[in-house]
Amino acid sequence: METSVSSSNKSFMWTRALVVLLGIVALIWSGYILSIMVYFFAFFAIIGSIGTLAVGVSYSKDQLPAPRWAMLLLGILGLIIGVATVASPVFMAVAIIYFMGAWALVTGVGDLVIAFTQAPAGNPRLILVVSGIISVLFGLLVLFNPPLLTAILLVQVLGIYAILIGLLGVGYSMTVPSGEAAPKAAA
Repeated sequence: METSVSSSNKSFMWTRALVVLLGIVALIWSGYILSIMVYFFAFFAIIGSIGTLAVGVSYSKDQLPAPRWAMLLLGILGLIIGVATVASPVFMAVAIIYFMGAWALVTGVGDLVIAFTQAPAGNPRLILVVSGIISVLFGLLVLFNPPLLTAILLVQVLGIYAILIGLLGVGYSMTVPSGEAAPKAAA
């Protein structure tokens, strides 16, 4: 049992260390990261929608996870969004910015809930509280002040955010005793 817990803690630590690395990359190559995010989203939407349409057309009524009309509608809407992203990446970059703000807000609330319901008292709880507060503040900043931030600046802020959250996660994994599991956070 202790091996899986220790392994879980190491996995959590390595995941957060990769978040730090992503943050550094975002600071160095902000414009490229923004473009990659937008085009990756377009690729994901188009490929996923083709798959959804294929399932909607080829599966029998009993095999479908949802009504056929819903599968076809979802596939068509996904294709439209994917093509629109390729046609107007700036518009979708703004949409992605709003999504990141919402994600940070939800993640921060999740960290705060975990801090007060599952984390042991002391340093682990404090680190989750700080992480939660940073995430909530970042989310609120993005959601309620988008005209003040350009997309490139937001990628840089995201890089700083990733570095801070990643370092806090690595610190958390180092402070948790080896007999306890890493948190099951939404991040």
